Amino acid sequence: LIVALILWVTTTLLRFVILSALVFLVTLSVGCGDSSSGSSSDTPPPPLIFVPGYGMSSLRVEISHGNSVNTAFNFLLPAMNPVDILPPPASSAKDYAILSGLPEDEVVKVHDWLKLDTLESGQVQNRMGVQVKPVSIGKDFVAECPRYQSMANKLAAYGWKADDNLFCLPYDYRFPPASTAFVTHLRDLIDTALLDSASSNVVLACHSQGCLLSYYALREIDPAWLDEKVLLLFSFAGQFSGCSDCLRWAFQEEWSWDTDNALASASDQTWAGELALDLQESVYGDRVLYTNGNWEYRADDVALLLNDAGALAMLRATNYYRLNDQDWFRLGDVHRKPLTVESRFVYGNGIPTTVGFDYEEVPARSPECLDPSCAGFSDQQYPGLIQANGDGGDNAWMNEAPKRWTEDTACDTRALPGVSHMKIVDNSDALGLLVNSVRNLQAGQRGCVGVAPQVR
Repeated sequence: LIVALILWVTTTLLRFVILSALVFLVTLSVGCGDSSSGSSSDTPPPPLIFVPGYGMSSLRVEISHGNSVNTAFNFLLPAMNPVDILPPPASSAKDYAILSGLPEDEVVKVHDWLKLDTLESGQVQNRMGVQVKPVSIGKDFVAECPRYQSMANKLAAYGWKADDNLFCLPYDYRFPPASTAFVTHLRDLIDTALLDSASSNVVLACHSQGCLLSYYALREIDPAWLDEKVLLLFSFAGQFSGCSDCLRWAFQEEWSWDTDNALASASDQTWAGELALDLQESVYGDRVLYTNGNWEYRADDVALLLNDAGALAMLRATNYYRLNDQDWFRLGDVHRKPLTVESRFVYGNGIPTTVGFDYEEVPARSPECLDPSCAGFSDQQYPGLIQANGDGGDNAWMNEAPKRWTEDTACDTRALPGVSHMKIVDNSDALGLLVNSVRNLQAGQRGCVGVAPQVR
């Protein structure tokens, strides 16, 4: 009798374990886990268009005098593109530019050529005789987005092949979203990608600042067209607001060819693409982001900070381009309206991340001082760091901004502890969530990335 009882208990426990495992696998298949399960992997993936982060688009620069182009070369921002990702035989970003057509005796002119002129209205424009555009669009993934070659290699295992059904959409990151041809380029690339595809729609994936441009486009393009052409927006560590620590670039030493120059920023003081977005109270609240001695600057003090730091041209640009004044941005941030396209947001957290800077007391800027060089902030080359939770690049407040307006935060968002801002694009869990989302949507399922998806 005792033996029979033991056998019965053992059999019952075994059945319970098997049943629990089956329930777990079913749950995983509807999008809760990190695997790439979903609809059959035999289903060809739709074309994937990828939008790179800030400074990671390869740009073509043309300098003209009169009607002829005198100098033309390719440019990769040194601070954002490590030597090991540069197309061979380039050994540095400067070498890359020279090999693509930049005369060595004109290297010193590049900083000036790439500056933007800020009009009295605050609008920015290229300098006279300067034209900057992507090297190409959707034709050569590695040339257009060399920083993401590792990601492309890993996506090949899921059926995405560079320049076949995986395309890069570079852009001129010096300008704010609404001041580029990004929307036109995106529409054209979607149509091109679908020409030879069995799929009727595409996946739009993005990283960092590229997600802000993607978000802008999805707010601007006709929803009926998007419903037909775009299956999913998938964000890797997406930026959907102004960047608090980046704001320092408006009054910091400008970008350098020398990647070992710790004093240089990843921007020019005139590039409004990242610096003129303002900071949103909806994202940052009343948290202290900068200090000047005992004086504190919060999100609603950006104008005061730029003024005190002598960044008067960027202050004019901010008054012109700030996100809170853009109707497309207010649809989500103020009116909490979800995108019409299915959207998923994956980002890292749990890493100390710089959100601002602590300056020792800087004397008040004199009325005669009209730029950062004489305002005092730039003299403090190593201010203290103000840090918070994030992915080591973007803070968590920025990454979580879509929670204000996405349809179902529990389903649509996922934090991956310990995954850094740049590593997320080829992180196996993050890529698995992308694949899982696509396959589930292809199968007519929601395909959540969150740990507790809600059924709708």
